[in-house]
Amino acid sequence: MSEKHENNPQENEQHVSARRGYRQRHFLLIVGILLFAGLAGGIFTLANRQAEISGIGFPDFEDTPFTLLDQNAQKVANADFAGRPIALFFGYSYCPDVCPMTLTVLGSALDEVKDAGMSGDDLQILFMTVDPERDTPEQLAAYLSLFDMKVTGLTGGKAAVAKALGNFGAYAQQVETSSGDILFDHSSAVYLYRANGQFKGTIVYNEPHRFVVEKIKSIIE
Repeated sequence: MSEKHENNPQENEQHVSARRGYRQRHFLLIVGILLFAGLAGGIFTLANRQAEISGIGFPDFEDTPFTLLDQNAQKVANADFAGRPIALFFGYSYCPDVCPMTLTVLGSALDEVKDAGMSGDDLQILFMTVDPERDTPEQLAAYLSLFDMKVTGLTGGKAAVAKALGNFGAYAQQVETSSGDILFDHSSAVYLYRANGQFKGTIVYNEPHRFVVEKIKSIIE
């Protein structure tokens, strides 16, 4: 004798309710992802626009003069970097955190730009020291060789470096710790310039990585 299976209305209702709940959660998840993507895009647009607005009246790269030495002890001036986009950062080789992190982020972002099919070979990454007494050309050469990208180091006499920093509106203040270490409190933003030398905006420290990638794309397009 075969057994007869009867439908249980309560169990059927539970199954329907469970499926309905799953579909609702799935729908809300998709909506949440779309809202987050839209919000992130909106935040980037706002941040990028704010960076551009803050740069209004900022001099073009060619109008910000300096004569310094690169890490090969060759004399260089602002005019030597004309015609190609620039990412300019101020720091020093003995910096414990901000400087190596910023250079690492720039290298990673540049890799992503290239992975997206864009050529980042024209981008000139410049590292201008705020500590010229210790950052000799030899010291900068050794330090910058630790990063897997091409970076031009800029140093020189104390007066020449101070003048260059002032022309760019960069801040640097020496600080001695209780243990006797010499550190610098300094401008941590990366200055971005288009190929024509026009100031585009900045990348601020700890900015979302996606924003960094998009901002670099915006000056090499």
